[in-house]
Amino acid sequence: MTKRTRGWLLGVLVLVIGGVGAAVFQGIAKSNAKAADKKKDVPALEFAARDIVQLAPRVLSSELLLPGTVQAVSQATVRSKVSAEVRMVSVREGDRVRIGQVLAEFDTAYLRMQLAERQATLEAARAQLAQTERTREANAQLVKQNFISQNAFDTADAAHRAQVAAVAAAQAQLDQTRLTLSDAVVHAPIGGLVSKRHVQPGEKVASDATLMPIVDLAQLEVQAQAAVSDITQVTIGSRAEVEIEGLAERTFSGRVDRINPSAEPGSRTISVYVALPNENSLLKAGMFARVHLRALRDKEVAALPLSSIQNDAGQTVVWIIADSKLAKRMVTVGRRDERAQLVEITSGVEPNDRVVATKFDNLRDGLAAKIVGGAPAAANVADKDAPRPLAN
Repeated sequence: MTKRTRGWLLGVLVLVIGGVGAAVFQGIAKSNAKAADKKKDVPALEFAARDIVQLAPRVLSSELLLPGTVQAVSQATVRSKVSAEVRMVSVREGDRVRIGQVLAEFDTAYLRMQLAERQATLEAARAQLAQTERTREANAQLVKQNFISQNAFDTADAAHRAQVAAVAAAQAQLDQTRLTLSDAVVHAPIGGLVSKRHVQPGEKVASDATLMPIVDLAQLEVQAQAAVSDITQVTIGSRAEVEIEGLAERTFSGRVDRINPSAEPGSRTISVYVALPNENSLLKAGMFARVHLRALRDKEVAALPLSSIQNDAGQTVVWIIADSKLAKRMVTVGRRDERAQLVEITSGVEPNDRVVATKFDNLRDGLAAKIVGGAPAAANVADKDAPRPLAN
């Protein structure tokens, strides 16, 4: 192939590539023009008037939800006061006992022998005391007549005083044995129900060993945990509604009876005690509970529905319609009223702003928008069952 032929082929190839590139460029330009025309033809988003709200003054009720545990107001753990073998246990779990009822007895054979021994020791000490007392009185007469020295009398007097102390010690030991013997019979300190029996007949237990806890279910309380930041909203005497785990169909009424004056070191929470009547002994100690406490604000505040508040990259925002366009506004919120589904707005929204009260996807700043169907509502909850406009 000659040089002239190669040059001619190269020129043809350049012309072909240039034509293809021009065609592709023309196609892209036409596509962009069509997309721009289509974007210009996007109709304005239509929002129903019931989905648009404005700030309104409201008295909000804040509700605290506190986790807690049901416990008996009156409960006692019965412990052993002696170290001995258990001879008899008269009650089991769930048995009802009355105050003073015999619950258990220990083997007292050793204690009875010890009682007899110490009784004999006391009698011997008393006999010895009588002897030293007679000696002292005789020496007192002799020292007056100068038949014995003062030192001899002092010796007799010291022996007498020592024996008086010995009698007192023997009496104390006897009383201690009698007390231990009486502790070998265990009585119920309160009336209630036995929640657990830790011993069986024939076991030998040490002193201060746990025998059985007794709980009185007539009056219960819920020990709930409140955050330090919420404790200012809790006052003694406030009414509370209590939900019990496992009894979802019922709600129990109570009131705040006590507030712990100090926070728990680990969790930094403060215990709140809610008194809870227990009709028909339906509730049991140890049940998990949720306490609802409501606190009213004294003055009205500007509020919006909770449904109008959205989170955008960690910022609290609302969408408003201004000049027939959507605009995103960052807002600062205050107290929430979960029951009324309202939230206090402290900044970011003006009273005349028209706020979108429902959540839509793909909303963007500057999109055309309009309201149809009347005037915006005040700050109340939007009708969730009504049809929604399509916002794409």
